[in-house]
Amino acid sequence: MLIGIPQSAATFITILLFYTVDFLLIRRYDKQRQGSGSGRAWDFTLFIFLLAAILILQPILLPALSYRTASRWGLIPQAAGAFLILTALALHIWARAHLRHYYAERVEVQPGHQVIDTGPYKLMRHPVITSFFGIAAGLFLLNPALTTLAALLYTIWDFTRAARQEEDLLARTLPGYADYARRTPRFLPRLTRSR
Repeated sequence: MLIGIPQSAATFITILLFYTVDFLLIRRYDKQRQGSGSGRAWDFTLFIFLLAAILILQPILLPALSYRTASRWGLIPQAAGAFLILTALALHIWARAHLRHYYAERVEVQPGHQVIDTGPYKLMRHPVITSFFGIAAGLFLLNPALTTLAALLYTIWDFTRAARQEEDLLARTLPGYADYARRTPRFLPRLTRSR
């Protein structure tokens, strides 16, 4: 099992990759927004940067909070975590490419808003949130620690709540969304075809 600095480096690289992609996508699609302001919510971004600093530094400064093993089998969940993170980042990019300027780090309806049901949105209602779950779970597998477990649980709680709020708003204000929500699963695609 890789511990200490390699865990911190993997966490740092994950967060750097995610936010590089995130900033580039917001920069690209914010120009097309018809609503006011940016898709970025700076208060949320600052909170995430604080959380990221804790996750990056914990394996070095507080290693006792992590599960450790000298056994080689410890590399298996870490490799699975790295694969999960890469898969989640790919899903995130795919979803954001279809969502374009409708993405925002808060629940909102923009002028001219429409139901997006292409790409990953054909398979699930919230692929961006699913990607957040995958990244958080991958970080936990890379560094099984109390800090990454807390981050994973927070991610699941906060984004499940946000998904419900968004669904309530869109069902009330966006024509066709209620029908889309009835036929499309929330976070994970169906394994079997629906009839």
